[in-house]
Amino acid sequence: MPFDKLKYPAELLEERRKAIQKSIRPIGVDELTKIAREHDDEFVENPARGELQRLVAENPHGSFFHAVAQPDVEILYCRDTDFGIWVVPGSGIGPLDQTGKNVMKEAIATGGKK
Repeated sequence: MPFDKLKYPAELLEERRKAIQKSIRPIGVDELTKIAREHDDEFVENPARGELQRLVAENPHGSFFHAVAQPDVEILYCRDTDFGIWVVPGSGIGPLDQTGKNVMKEAIATGGKK
């Protein structure tokens, strides 16, 4: 890749922020469970799997959200517990860092419009 096409962290974060603003939507536990099942391969032996299952069991009426940060990067987030994960289909998952959580909270607060 030519150096003039590289994206630096601030530029990449801003692109992801805009994508999340456009795609964020509330989801129920049923849809969250369905999405998680679609990504079973990514969840294998990952501690986030147990944490997500625990959150769903403990917060069946919680405020869950789904967003797409960039092509092939999905975000699942629980506002009530401030817990989120990113999913790269076919590759893996990981917990959202504080920056990612802040972006999700901002998108929720603004209703996805910014």
